[in-house]
Amino acid sequence: MNSSLNFYDEVIIFLFFVATVIWIGLTLYSSLISQNYLKIIDGNEKKSYLLHIQANVMWYMKWSALVSFLLSVYLMSFISNIDYAYNIGTSVASLLITIMFLNTWLIIWRKQKSIIAQTPDSQKCELRYDLAIRTNSIFSIPLLALMLYSAQTKNVLNPLLDVDGSIGPGWSSFALWLSIISLLFFVVNLIFGKTRTWMNSPKKIILIGFILTALIGLLLRYA
Repeated sequence: MNSSLNFYDEVIIFLFFVATVIWIGLTLYSSLISQNYLKIIDGNEKKSYLLHIQANVMWYMKWSALVSFLLSVYLMSFISNIDYAYNIGTSVASLLITIMFLNTWLIIWRKQKSIIAQTPDSQKCELRYDLAIRTNSIFSIPLLALMLYSAQTKNVLNPLLDVDGSIGPGWSSFALWLSIISLLFFVVNLIFGKTRTWMNSPKKIILIGFILTALIGLLLRYA
C-alpha cells in the first residue's frame, strides 16, 4: 500500500492541525472562561459581550469545526492506505471528532444564536448550550491525545484493517468497544440535557477530560 506523503497531503495535514487547534481553543475558552464571566456581569455588559465577542467566537468555532471535520474525512481515507494505520486509536479519534462536529453545528451554534438574539427561550438555550460546550471541552482533551498518538509510529497489534484491506482483528477488541461505550455515556447525558455536578466547573472539566484520556490511553496500550 502507498503510505508516502506528497506536498498536497502535507498541506492537508497542516490545515487539519491548524483548524482543529482553533476549534478546540475556542471551545475551551468558551467553557473555561466565557461561561464563568457571563455569570458575573450585568445585563448590558452581557448583551455587549454576546454581540461583539461571543458572536465572533462562534463564527470561528463553527467554521473551523467544519474545516477540521471535512479534512479528517480525507485523512481517514488516506490512513486506510497505510499498513495498520487504521486502528483503534484512529477510529476512536474519528468518532470523537464526528460527535464534536455534530454537537458544534446542531446544538452549540444553534443555541448560541438564540442566546445572542435574546429570544424568548434564550434561558433554556443557555442551559443546553452550557452542557454542549462542556461536553465538547471534555472530548477535546482525548482528541488531542489521539491526534498525537496517531501521528507517531506505533506497532499496532489489533488493526481495524489488515494489509490486504480486509477487516482486521481490532473490531473484536474490548479496547475499541469500551472506548466507544465511554464516549456514548457522555452522548447520552448530552441527549437528556443535564449538566452534572462532576462537570459544572472549569477544573472539573479538565479533570474529567484527563480521566477520559487516561482511560482510553490505557485501553489502547493493553489492547
